[in-house]
Amino acid sequence: MDQDPSSMRRPDAGPALVKGIWAGIAVATIIVILRTIAKIRIRHFRLDDILMIAALTLSMISTAFLTISIHHGFGANLRVAPLSDVQMVLKCIAIQWPLLTMSTTLARCSFICYLAAILGSNKAHQILLWATLSLQLAANIVSAVLPTTICRNVEILWKPHVLTSCGDTTAVIKFSYFTGSLNSAVDLFLALFATLVFWKLNLALRIKISLAILLSLGIVAMVASIIKTTKLESIPSITNLGVSGGVSFFRWGYAENAIIIVTSSIPCLRSLAISSVRKIQNSRGATRSYALTSWPFSRGHPPFSQTRNIHQTGPETDSIERILDLETHQESNCGARSKQRGEAGFPSGQLDIRITNHVQISYHGSDLR
Repeated sequence: MDQDPSSMRRPDAGPALVKGIWAGIAVATIIVILRTIAKIRIRHFRLDDILMIAALTLSMISTAFLTISIHHGFGANLRVAPLSDVQMVLKCIAIQWPLLTMSTTLARCSFICYLAAILGSNKAHQILLWATLSLQLAANIVSAVLPTTICRNVEILWKPHVLTSCGDTTAVIKFSYFTGSLNSAVDLFLALFATLVFWKLNLALRIKISLAILLSLGIVAMVASIIKTTKLESIPSITNLGVSGGVSFFRWGYAENAIIIVTSSIPCLRSLAISSVRKIQNSRGATRSYALTSWPFSRGHPPFSQTRNIHQTGPETDSIERILDLETHQESNCGARSKQRGEAGFPSGQLDIRITNHVQISYHGSDLR
């Protein structure tokens, strides 16, 4: 029987697919390396960083199997490919997809652990974040394991003529719809949760905006997750990937993975980026100095002399972790000062002296006569 000419002329999407995915892996690798450097510099290398490195490693291994499958014809019409190539493609997919699923899951877990660490002072936030982590971790583990356990003989996934008994193979696709929807909801929740929590802090508006933007980048991952979930319709069942092998589904699956790794790591780069900018400014001899000299009775001694050092540290130039540490410390100090003022006989609401900049004040008693 002759092959359908239109199917024979089907374009091979494999080469473009593998190039794009490896480009995404390269970007994710650079970001994770910078993240690791930044966290080590501020001595905050913790569980979330280990999980992110593990996620990147699994993503690389999965992409390697994808590359092998593309060399054997994945991305082209599998119905006209040799049987040996089709079996190799399906075998690589059976290996790579659980790896990619767990990689994406660990990347989300990393971001949740990151938020839990910097918001550790609030038990309600902790409970909510850990419950979210447990739910999405459990669902995605099932989603990763289910395809390889739905049949008694796992070889049925790449050898269609193997005799074995299987459960409902379409149930795997249906459960993938559930996990895809759950992952999208988790991305949206984490973005909104982080934004609302930081917006309530007593920080400068521009710092709030910058932190809100950095911590809500997961919305981009949510969009990729939604698109990936809609592409499930191109896969009839776990043992039947259709003519194209679900190329669009895998493309968006890998895109979601790279986006989550990148967007979850970018907030950790704040201190490193600002430190680099300061070094560039220093190399150009940039300094900022201001002095107020026009005072009626200064007689050569300016009463207010304000100097800003480019090496200053504080919320503007520090990591998110230290911004929160400083915020907590300031609130604690304000409470202690209020208590001391009350004990000294000053109503706490009537005396509130704050030094917000390094200010030098000099005067002579004769000047005021």
